[in-house]
Amino acid sequence: MAMSKAEFLPEELIIDILYRLPVKSIGRCRCVSKHWRNFLSHPQFIKLHFNLHVHTQEEKFIIITRQHELHTITFNHHIPQNGEIGGISRKVNFQQLSHNWISVAGSCNGLVLVVDRENLKFLINPTTLKHHQIPSFDLVLPLQGSCYMYGLGYNVVSDDYKVVALSYCCYNQFRIATCVDIYYVRKGLWEKLENSPYDHSHTDSVSGVLVNGALHWLTHRIPEYSSAIVAFDLSVDKFSEVPGPTDLQDYCFMCKLAALKGYLCISTNLSPSMDKIIFWIMKEYGVKESWTKFEIKDPNLNVCLGKLLCSIGDDDDVLLDVNEELVVYNMTENWCKDLLLDVNHISYEGRTFVDSLVSPYFGRETEG
Repeated sequence: MAMSKAEFLPEELIIDILYRLPVKSIGRCRCVSKHWRNFLSHPQFIKLHFNLHVHTQEEKFIIITRQHELHTITFNHHIPQNGEIGGISRKVNFQQLSHNWISVAGSCNGLVLVVDRENLKFLINPTTLKHHQIPSFDLVLPLQGSCYMYGLGYNVVSDDYKVVALSYCCYNQFRIATCVDIYYVRKGLWEKLENSPYDHSHTDSVSGVLVNGALHWLTHRIPEYSSAIVAFDLSVDKFSEVPGPTDLQDYCFMCKLAALKGYLCISTNLSPSMDKIIFWIMKEYGVKESWTKFEIKDPNLNVCLGKLLCSIGDDDDVLLDVNEELVVYNMTENWCKDLLLDVNHISYEGRTFVDSLVSPYFGRETEG
């Protein structure tokens, strides 16, 4: 797309400079002129800018506070003398929306899926503060008494973002099949798929973990009810199984899934002494033998109530939720430090995200 003529610099050089600017600087540059605004808001520029910066962006964390507000956390890797690691929080304030959030249900390419108390779903960009309400869809199951799980991902084949909704309900221990619905962001419509061939009702109603172009959940096979890690491939909209760690055996229902720097990870508190968190990282996706085991043991931590959340930065630091407190653990040096925040959090549905220009309207409406 053509830009206005520059007096001193060639247009090609200006474009090359703009591609290298961080997201917030792009926002300021959009105010220079109408030509710059249109160019910097064009979907092709947004896509190329994201691809250029995706591997250098430091991940941030987005959480829901006890006041049901959204806050983003930027990690401070400096360790103060008191032994704590600091986190800088920023309230995500949408002027048109009330602060009644209950779940951060997915994250992909700078977009975050959030759900409020009324079960309204929004696709937001915490950096640009753009937001899009996901339209309601016809439910097979009644909202009252039903359980829902969500996931957000991107299909590179169709160049579209997808919101996946799993829903089920049980009556007197009688299980009803898990329904699968998908919202296509570019198309702006919901589509109902075949029911899941797995039983999702015996695990926590948590969001899908996005790794390798697929959303992952812990489930049970039918009819033998053995544990399984299943992947919902966003390119073909089909379920398949991912092999779990050998020594975990059949205890997946007591575990939690997470994504660490693009790797699938599973953690559990199940140990003979119940005094440590054990987690595995799948170093080569889909290869059972590539699961690598780590153990976190600290006398000061109530690890019986602990779980793995995400990785932090380029170091070997991971974020833990231990008895509703955030703790940073270093896998190389084997130390734990409290994460000091200026807000009270509800972290069980927190997610990482990166700064990006990607619009939650994606292809249906241009930013700017």
